[in-house]
Amino acid sequence: MKHARTGGPDIAFRLGRRVVSAVADDMSTMQRVGAGVAAALVAVTPFGAWSKVEAQADPVVAGTAIEVGPFDVTVVRVVKTGDLGYLTPAPGNHMLAVVADVTNTGDEPQYSSTLGSAIPAPKGVGVVPQEPLAGLDTDLDSGADDGAEPEAEPSASASPEPGEEDAEEEPDLPSATIVNVADASNIRIFNPGVTYQVALIWEQSDEFTGDEIPVEVVGLDWIDESRLTLDNGYWLPGEVAFQGDLPLKDNTDRTGDGQGQQ
Repeated sequence: MKHARTGGPDIAFRLGRRVVSAVADDMSTMQRVGAGVAAALVAVTPFGAWSKVEAQADPVVAGTAIEVGPFDVTVVRVVKTGDLGYLTPAPGNHMLAVVADVTNTGDEPQYSSTLGSAIPAPKGVGVVPQEPLAGLDTDLDSGADDGAEPEAEPSASASPEPGEEDAEEEPDLPSATIVNVADASNIRIFNPGVTYQVALIWEQSDEFTGDEIPVEVVGLDWIDESRLTLDNGYWLPGEVAFQGDLPLKDNTDRTGDGQGQQ
């Protein structure tokens, strides 16, 4: 993901205007679709069986608040756009944003990373994976200078283990970049009793051509005293608590003219 260069005293105003233009919209359409989303989530599969997530999760409905740990979260809409504020996708990609109203209902400030752990990147829709640290195994090889011979790499002609050729490890997807829609700034802290409209943003490949995005919300469990670590008093992500396929609004025409890019 590239970052647009900044220049000129009015850059903050222009970035804020573009974020609001990209993610703001009339909610009435999304609310009308909400009833259909809820109905779809309680339907059985063609084979008469419940899917694993649907059996455990309540529906995510646009415009309806859900309780997630210390937050009340109302998903407003899902948008794809050419860029969002200072976030600019690689050529051929775009940005995917889940827009939500978020209120910290507790008495203590909460980090935005806690919200990010509750709303992971949507799966199977072309979200660009995290880039691994290339060459890390070579850089950390302790036997490079001690005269030890490196282990022989397996032959390319060696037969794979049964089932190995069919098993592909799913790539790690990044956590969302969380931006305050009001001023296009990164949000780090949610203060108690304050409602923020935020956009949780990922880079998405243009190869995805669907018109719905599966949104999952993970339950957060309060850990007062951990038996496994020395950390106490934190929110721990648990199982998927809410799930829904929400309509994807295409706003790429609003940011595809290059305004604000330096």
